Amino acid sequence: MRGNSDSSEDMNVSLDGAQAADIKQWTEENKGFKEAAEKFAVEAGVTAPMDLSLMDERIRIRSAIQAGSIQEAMRMVTTLHPEILDDNSELYFHLQQLVLLELIREGRVEEAVIYAQEHLAERGASDPNVRQQLERTLALLAFPQPLSSPFADLLHPSHRQKVRQICVIFF
Repeated sequence: MRGNSDSSEDMNVSLDGAQAADIKQWTEENKGFKEAAEKFAVEAGVTAPMDLSLMDERIRIRSAIQAGSIQEAMRMVTTLHPEILDDNSELYFHLQQLVLLELIREGRVEEAVIYAQEHLAERGASDPNVRQQLERTLALLAFPQPLSSPFADLLHPSHRQKVRQICVIFF
């Protein structure tokens, strides 16, 4: 399982009040979807097309991604679906890229370079699309203030949301 092979600590990001409120609101909205699905299934007398108990796990995974706890999300993914990161290299790359971005966001430059070398370089060498995305990500290291760089979009919470949406495809 790929998700358990990383030895770095979880990448937890400090959230300002607005971000924390957004995540709490998003979690509550998703909880409402599960409850609505359960009520609908009971009232309509049908069986849900999926195991609704797994919905809580999916919500936790997406919430962890949104909060920047990427390695925790990867652990939860591999617990829920042990082969998913092996079978879906695009999802795995994007989660690894988020780990790298969290290291860069926290100013942990040396760790970011090591992480990229150990976890992403080989894939970047063999896949031009991954290489392009990896180059954009690593370019952030060339700027004293990455949030003011031309690649700052990668550090914006909306980038996490894009990855969270990729997770929706696979779950």
